[in-house]
Amino acid sequence: MKRHYIFASHGTFAQGVLNSVELILGRQPDIYTLCAYVNENTDLTVQVEELMASLPEEDVVIAITDIFAGSVNNEFVRFLQRPQFHLLSGLNLPLVIDLLISAEEQNTGKLIHDALISSKESIQYCNQTLATALQADKDF
Repeated sequence: MKRHYIFASHGTFAQGVLNSVELILGRQPDIYTLCAYVNENTDLTVQVEELMASLPEEDVVIAITDIFAGSVNNEFVRFLQRPQFHLLSGLNLPLVIDLLISAEEQNTGKLIHDALISSKESIQYCNQTLATALQADKDF
């Protein structure tokens, strides 16, 4: 079973995430980017349909879009009935890295669940987190 990843965003954000991932983890196979609205002559529906048609039906596809219920996300919602298709929103670097470094996990649902939990923990208001840690050190 092969896994494919799609990073999809408004503008070039998806390509930027891929660039950062490859800087950190090295070149990654089976990752595709879809950068919507960068060329006014390109139809988003056609972009998504062509990309999805290029991936074998029997393979796992994990599509990660930038904004839940945004136009890019909505185009992928149409594929939720496709077997082995998983749609996430909230494209971010910690999420992608967690998915990729745990790629040996055979259960795709578990892989996604664990990566979502871990990536949510990486979102911090550093001022508050560090102030709380410093206070805890003083109290100890």
